[in-house]
Amino acid sequence: MAQSPLQAQEPTPDLPNPLHPSVLARIDPQFAEIYTKYQAITNSKITLPQKAPHIRADQVTYEEYNADRSKYTFPIANGPSPEVQKVSIVRIPVSSPPGEIEIQIYEPTAEQVQRAGSADKSGRLPGHVNYHGGGWVMGGLKSDEPWCRQACASVGCLVFNIAYRLAPEHAHPTPVLDSWDALQYIVAHGEAQWGLDVTRVSVGGLSAGANIAAVLAILAREERAKDLARATGKAFPELVLQMLIVPAVDGRYVPISGSAGPDCPYESYTLNEYAPCLPLNRVRWCYNLWLGTDVAARSAAAAQMLASPMVEPNHGGVARASIHVAGVDPLMSEGVKYHEKLERDGVKSAVKVYEGVGHPFGHWDGELDKAKEFVRDSMAVLKDVYGLKDTAL
Repeated sequence: MAQSPLQAQEPTPDLPNPLHPSVLARIDPQFAEIYTKYQAITNSKITLPQKAPHIRADQVTYEEYNADRSKYTFPIANGPSPEVQKVSIVRIPVSSPPGEIEIQIYEPTAEQVQRAGSADKSGRLPGHVNYHGGGWVMGGLKSDEPWCRQACASVGCLVFNIAYRLAPEHAHPTPVLDSWDALQYIVAHGEAQWGLDVTRVSVGGLSAGANIAAVLAILAREERAKDLARATGKAFPELVLQMLIVPAVDGRYVPISGSAGPDCPYESYTLNEYAPCLPLNRVRWCYNLWLGTDVAARSAAAAQMLASPMVEPNHGGVARASIHVAGVDPLMSEGVKYHEKLERDGVKSAVKVYEGVGHPFGHWDGELDKAKEFVRDSMAVLKDVYGLKDTAL
């Protein structure tokens, strides 16, 4: 039976951010239903948290948001969260500025390892290093927990989840430098502490986390080249994958205020300016807290690779890429164009656009079919790069 066309709705106290008319013709009806259900603050069919979101974080000041973050947290339809052998946390030193951050480690059971065939002859396991999203301002170790658990259980790999420090208290470049410190720690200590096979390490993340993963793929290439030039006999390992989920990879065209300018090469900034969950206003809000609003300083920071991996002159030699993009997302065009840039530079890359869904769709695999599809896709690529058979989830 054909789906009836979606109808425009006016904002109400119970539905403060209805789907915008500009996206109605393109939105997946299942995504629309879930979005509307979880945004509504009164709905007899579901049980919502006591502090259901009336408005988004970007619709208030940072101070208001930070005073009660839970008030602006969108409830999501999380998918399966399987048991694993062990979940632990270590604190490691970071350098810019000096401090400490947490790394959360998911370890699979012996049965999960055996089923996936993930251990090498010495019993070492592959590892995926995950960087959560949240616009460098929000999020934490809980953000990607279901996906981390599914990856650990299904792929039989170690999953390292990184709690990098957040803006604006720790603005750019601290989040990415914390993340680089964490990756270096994992490579240096992973085999001894967790039985990590450092020849099978991947990095990835969602949104801001994907930005970080893309930068780290470049830094890892550069670190390996320096090590090889020193001829010390021990070089930084080649990463096997950068998994970029709805990535933000070019900050040069994000406006400080208003709509995207006429020089913006990313058509989705305009096409999806009023996308659900992540309209351009929310992108602006995050970038303003992360990179600042001083025009000169902002422009200089956004033009550097540490903020905008798109500007790297040549990506040759970076890890293979798997890019997953939402069709109704201001960042859609960035992900596609980054894939094209990687391919031009000789990097093996694949991109998939999940049509009709918004930016955070990958977290909704409890209800959304395209999120379930994304989870299957992401697990399959991890198994592929780790050299494993493709077993069912």
